[in-house]
Order: sequence, then C-alpha cells, then structure tokens
Amino acid sequence: MDALMLEGWTPILLCGIVFAIVMFIMSRKVSRNFLFSTSTVLSLICIVVIIYSVFGVGGWEGMGLGLFTVTILVGIWIGTVIGAFSRSSNF
Repeated sequence: MDALMLEGWTPILLCGIVFAIVMFIMSRKVSRNFLFSTSTVLSLICIVVIIYSVFGVGGWEGMGLGLFTVTILVGIWIGTVIGAFSRSSNF
C-alpha cells in the first residue's frame, strides 16, 4: 500500500491531474478563444505564485508551494493542448 502513496507525492500529482481534467472538460464546453484566455490568465497567476514562493516564502515551504504551482501549471497546459487538439480532429 505504501508504494501506491508514492512517498507523499500523491497530493502533488493529483493536483496536476485534476487541473488537466478540468481544463480538458472545459475545452469541450467553451469556445477556443475563451479556453486560451483562461489558460493564459491561470498561467500568469501560477507564474506570480512561483515568484512569490521563491522570494516571499523561501525555504522548504516555498519549494513546496512552488512545486504545487508548477504541477498545476503543467496540468493546465496539458489539459488545454489535449482538449484543443482533440476538439479540432474529426474522429
């Protein structure tokens, strides 16, 4: 059972997966322009939080916050790209 918990990485990975799924579902419901605008705004928020975690928080707490934010950023863009490409293809 301990192998499934990945030594504490589970919340970080689940956070990125949840954001990817949310962005994928949102890509099915809204227009492409709104999807890319939302992704851009969320990405800018993530970048600001990463900068804050490095300079404002610092230490191990800042690294943890930065890692969560990077995972969310990757999840946002993976969900956006997969949603945009799957929507444009005619399968």
